[in-house]
Amino acid sequence: MKTLKLAVLLLALVFLNACSDDNNEPDLPKGDYEKGYFITNEGPFQNGSGSITFVGDDGVVYQNIYRSVNNENLGNIVNSMALSDENAYVVVNNSHKIIVANRFTMQKIAIIEGQDINNPRYMVIDDNIGYVSNWGDPSNPDDDFITVIDLQTNTVINTIAVGEGPENMVLEDDLLFVTLEGGWSQNNKVVVIDTNSNTIVKTITVGYVPNAIVDDDNDNIWVLCGGKPSWASDETNGVLYKIKMSNLEITSFEFALTEHPDLLINDDNTLYYSLNGKVYAMNANDTTLPNESINGLDGFYYAMQAHDGELFATDAKDFTSEGTLKNYDLTSGTLLETVTTGIIPGDIIFD
Repeated sequence: MKTLKLAVLLLALVFLNACSDDNNEPDLPKGDYEKGYFITNEGPFQNGSGSITFVGDDGVVYQNIYRSVNNENLGNIVNSMALSDENAYVVVNNSHKIIVANRFTMQKIAIIEGQDINNPRYMVIDDNIGYVSNWGDPSNPDDDFITVIDLQTNTVINTIAVGEGPENMVLEDDLLFVTLEGGWSQNNKVVVIDTNSNTIVKTITVGYVPNAIVDDDNDNIWVLCGGKPSWASDETNGVLYKIKMSNLEITSFEFALTEHPDLLINDDNTLYYSLNGKVYAMNANDTTLPNESINGLDGFYYAMQAHDGELFATDAKDFTSEGTLKNYDLTSGTLLETVTTGIIPGDIIFD
């Protein structure tokens, strides 16, 4: 009997050791583009193709990654990209399509296109649903809309008519906030959509040209409006708005008449924006706009993003040749890295 018990004990130990070995096995790499960040490059206007640059955590830079994997171009004007757990959704503006690819390998999975994808701009994702802003015909102020996509089947399940020039969006607590920048003109609205019913529950009037929208850690939505530019017949000043999620109450922060800020981003509850070639920081709890810019971050940037205490800012240069991305430490303003990109680097995407 003692021999039998010893044998059973030895078998149990072998089994537990095998299970322990299985649990300790390292995760296998998911693909070449698993660890790092992406930069979408619009590409030459009208007659060229956009591209995607990938910057690995190891510092290695990969250019035109979609074409290198699929041996085909993305299409004209790669405007932005959104990531789900497994896939990348590349929004190609002038080609009127969204390309679905595996986010880790860039292998193409599907193309979403048709009459409900018309001059798409940006996309946000909530579980298995995607929301895409569409200009429609830029010369028609009455045909703009948000497309609702089932990401399990990559099919359009609804469209929601909105005003002229829907652009950036933020999704919080079943509410989709959409800036109406105005397309080829200047608009001054933010529409709030209930994603349970896909209906507009409120239209908020803001300053002209709402060019950026972010959320903070205090259940607020922030909208930066550039104002009508100096070449417009009636120039207007920029305004920063704070919208409370609880009651949609608005607080505004006014810029001077000739000040037209843009590129609002948020990192660790600090807001950053660009104005006249300088970058400013404002805590989300502040009650006034900052007076001083951040030393070391000067530049006329085409796009900005913040991540883990660092600023990532692109320079489109002459809009016909390769651009650059500069990576700064936000605390010290120190330049950490300069990355060569494709033509007209726009969206910067982190996991």
